[in-house]
Amino acid sequence: MTKALSILRGRFGRVALLDMDTSLVDHAHPHFHLIFKASGPDQNFMVEGNAVPLRSDMLVAVNSWQQHAYMHLQGAERTLFLALYIEPGWLANADRAFANCAELGFFPHPGIAITNEINHLRAELVRRMAGPLDRHDELQELILQLCLTVSYGFSDWRERGAARRRIAGPWDYRVGRALRHMRARAAEAVDLDDIARRSGLSRPHFNHLFRSCTGLSPRVYANALRVETAVNRLREPVDEIGHISEDLGFSAQSNFTRFFQQHTGTSPNQYRRVMADLG
Repeated sequence: MTKALSILRGRFGRVALLDMDTSLVDHAHPHFHLIFKASGPDQNFMVEGNAVPLRSDMLVAVNSWQQHAYMHLQGAERTLFLALYIEPGWLANADRAFANCAELGFFPHPGIAITNEINHLRAELVRRMAGPLDRHDELQELILQLCLTVSYGFSDWRERGAARRRIAGPWDYRVGRALRHMRARAAEAVDLDDIARRSGLSRPHFNHLFRSCTGLSPRVYANALRVETAVNRLREPVDEIGHISEDLGFSAQSNFTRFFQQHTGTSPNQYRRVMADLG
């Protein structure tokens, strides 16, 4: 079973050190996502259906709301991952050159070569996260330097102005209405048939239009909101996992645990145990 060794949360989003031996289903995040191999055998991520290698000399960069999955090589040993889930607004506030880092295409290529500087920052962050918790409050600057170094070197910030940003497809007001409804009720069980009806669409037409506009299926988007709601609630020790499971619409806590593991790699209980909040 995958083990979470350390998880840091703060205004930057979250950073996880994961000892992986299980796969992750197709999913997405509101964050942009940088994934590094720290040790163990090489692996592959699937980003929008394309295999992207994760190696000591190659990281994987996933844009905000870009669909991806992880398929652990059958029979392979465990691989230690450093996974950054970065709030776009935090990076934009740190450097206005990245004001559009939440847009699709910010990283034009998901496979990024690791330079000597990136390698040094990766190694230092892994070392510090694996160490005592009492120094974690100093890590936000290191996280920022790693994000800035990757973004300056490999994002499309130089050429792409806001007017030239690519969107997944032609926008439709009915999808916009559905997105607002889903975000407003992210902490509840979602009924996609009801959302389709509210949008004035049949379920097949709704699915097609939603994917055309966002690049995601309604289910993947709804699951992403569910995961983020669960992660936020796990910060509160008094918020019982059974209550979180029930509020999110799971018929049994075991179903919620399986869902959470399929999307994050670890159980809700373990996630809560190793999480440190940096404020």
